[in-house]
Amino acid sequence: MRLLFAESSTRGYGTEQHIAALATAMARRGHDVRCLASTSSPVESLLRGAGVPTVSVRAGHTRALRMAASLLLTTWRQRPEWLISNDPRFYQMFIVLRSFSGARTAIFRHWHDVPCTRRSRKLLARQADRFILVSEFQREDYRRQGMEVERASILYNPIDTERFRRSPETRASTRSRFGIQESETLVGYVGRILGEKGVFTLFEASARFLAEAPGARMLWVGDGECTMELRSRIHASAQRALHILSGWEPDMSAIYPALDILVVPSLYPDPFGRVSVEAQATGVPVVCSTAGGLPETLLPGVTGLLVPPTDSVGLGNAVLGLIRDRALRRDMGNAATSWARSRFGFDTIARDFETLLER
Repeated sequence: MRLLFAESSTRGYGTEQHIAALATAMARRGHDVRCLASTSSPVESLLRGAGVPTVSVRAGHTRALRMAASLLLTTWRQRPEWLISNDPRFYQMFIVLRSFSGARTAIFRHWHDVPCTRRSRKLLARQADRFILVSEFQREDYRRQGMEVERASILYNPIDTERFRRSPETRASTRSRFGIQESETLVGYVGRILGEKGVFTLFEASARFLAEAPGARMLWVGDGECTMELRSRIHASAQRALHILSGWEPDMSAIYPALDILVVPSLYPDPFGRVSVEAQATGVPVVCSTAGGLPETLLPGVTGLLVPPTDSVGLGNAVLGLIRDRALRRDMGNAATSWARSRFGFDTIARDFETLLER
């Protein structure tokens, strides 16, 4: 199939990584894939690193106009069978292009909030040839809010399990960089440093497991508007020497193998949770909140544990239990690798996407 993916964002969060990963997965399956992305954006870097043909559009106050022109030109040259995006800036352009190019449209929706206008709801739910959500939670949540989801399909985020995998060499190198001994148990947080991501719930929980488990350390990987507040709380803590704030890392695949446990304590109901699956793919058991689509990213009790959002006591107990039980961590890590590969690997999701488009 000839597929044209479009993403205008200059950010590199889970939503943007999703479109780059799906385009890469489809290209590896042998499809004729082209992509439209902002110049020097994380999406463009991921696509070019994977060898996926990409048209770059420079940022600036006329970027929207240049994006539209590039979309028209690329559509004319490639004659795609499908136009694919999770970027609202392209939704209406896709519908217009469909009327004269013959290409069909596959629109992904990631955000938890529902578009407020009747026109937007109709566009998403009815006019796209394929309207795709990224979790069962998202579909049921939209249904509760009154959106038409009868035509909605579910396609989970694809994870590159060749990139995110176990690596003793990477583990040793990364732990050495952070000054972590192999005898120590490293608990990690990966993501934006925001209150809605549960970072302060995790900080409260860390007080217990760092106090009661000698040799435990806490690594914070990311940045955000609450970074200074978190840093302040850590510095005021008697356990400040046990915390490491690394800032954002350019390659998270080097971080996960160094961890013994990953915690995803979100309060906000994100539709999915990429970091949970990425960590499991590298053999790391996870402790996740039950917010949003996170429960769909693991097998509770098999590859990780679930804790209610804001429950710092329950979160601390769950992490402490895993710290103390090395055998359980090993078994969960082994199960997590198989689970992530079979459920969310590139080949699995690409096959599912092919079926969705062809049916």
